[in-house]
This record gives sequence, C-alpha cells and structure tokens, in this order.
Amino acid sequence: MAGSTASTFNTIIDSIITSLSNATTIGTPTAIEERDEHPAIASDNGTLPMVYVVPLVEGKHVFSMTMDANVVNHTFPVSIVGYYDMPDVDTSLRTVRNYAYGAFDLFKAKQSLPVGQVVGASIEVGYWIGGGKVIHYFILVLSIKAMF
Repeated sequence: MAGSTASTFNTIIDSIITSLSNATTIGTPTAIEERDEHPAIASDNGTLPMVYVVPLVEGKHVFSMTMDANVVNHTFPVSIVGYYDMPDVDTSLRTVRNYAYGAFDLFKAKQSLPVGQVVGASIEVGYWIGGGKVIHYFILVLSIKAMF
C-alpha cells in the first residue's frame, strides 16, 4: 500500500473501526469511535454501551529499517475498549468477557487488516460499581506488525 505513514496507519485504524461496526459479537454499542474518554461521561450522557479504538495508548509505534531495502517494518498497539452498563455483576461477567473474545475473533485471521496483521493480543475484563450503576468493560490490546 503506497502512501504516507500517517495515511497508511489511519487506513488500518479505519479498517478496525469498520470491522467492529459490522460485528454482531460485541453487543450493540451506540457508537464505535477513535477516541479515549472516561466511561462516566458516556454513562452520564446515556450513551453506553460504547466502544473506543485507541491507537498507541498502550505502547509505542516502533519503526525498523534495513540499509539495503526501502521498506519500513512497523510494530504498534491498538487498544479496543468496550464499556457496558449492565444490570449486575454476577450475570454480566461472562457476557462482557464474550464480547472481548468476539472482538478478538474479528482480528485473529491473517488477512483481517488491509496492511499487516495482528501478531499478538491481550484481554482484560473488569467492572466497577458507582452511582447506582454497574459498568463492565473489556480492553483488547492488539499488537500489529506491518511493512509499509
């Protein structure tokens, strides 16, 4: 894929957002956006569930080049964070954990991105209770490698 580093990187992020937007395995988010926001804001606004795509927040974009080739190897993280207003803790842990695995399954295939591929991932699932609400979350961090 020809183009600037920024445009190619943004194409990858846009592809992740599109895949999540078309997914049927991550619940029914009101929006999937490239942003980072405290979930209390979305909760107070009544816009949960939300899914955020946050590139580079869990690490750095690392570039490596060879002296004899005009190719740059890129390694970078992309975090996918889902927040859900759920009825309780007991019956919702598995539901939100399954949403995390559903998001991971979208990107585990070799050709799931327009450039590069996911070479590793981690999932964290949790919840907190506040203001009479039970907010569950998942954080899926994709490790992506690409040459462009």
